[in-house]
Amino acid sequence: MHTGISLTTLKTAERITRLVMIVTLATAGISKLCSQGGFANYYSGVFAAPSLRIHLPPALVNAYLMAIPFIELSIATALAITALKPYSVYAWFAFFLSLEVGHYVMEQWSEVNQMIPFFLLGLACLILPHHQSWFSTDVE
Repeated sequence: MHTGISLTTLKTAERITRLVMIVTLATAGISKLCSQGGFANYYSGVFAAPSLRIHLPPALVNAYLMAIPFIELSIATALAITALKPYSVYAWFAFFLSLEVGHYVMEQWSEVNQMIPFFLLGLACLILPHHQSWFSTDVE
C-alpha cells in the first residue's frame, strides 16, 4: 500500500511552480518594456514624494527602475534552465526582497504584505526535487 506522494509527482509540482515563476517574471518584464518608460517614470515620481520618511538617491532609484524589466527577463530565462535552478531561485528571492524594500520605502504596506506569496513560491521551488529536463519525466 502506497501512502506517500511519488517522487515523479513532486518533480512535476516543481516544474509547474517554476513555470508559474517564469511566466510571472516574463509577463512583468515584457509589460514594463512595452510601457515605453511609463513604469520607471511613474515609480520615480512615487519615490520622490516629499511625504516619504525614507528618501533614496534619485540616480540610484532611476537606474534600478530602468534595470528591473531586464532583471525580470534574466531571472525568467535562468529559471527555464534546469541546471541553473538553485542560482535562479536565489536570484528570485533577492529580486523580490528588493521589491519588498522598495514598497516599504514607498510606504505601500499592503504591497509589502503581498510579497509573501512570492517568497513562498520560491521556497516551494527550492525544496521540491526537479526533473532532469523540461521534457523528461524521470520515471522511478
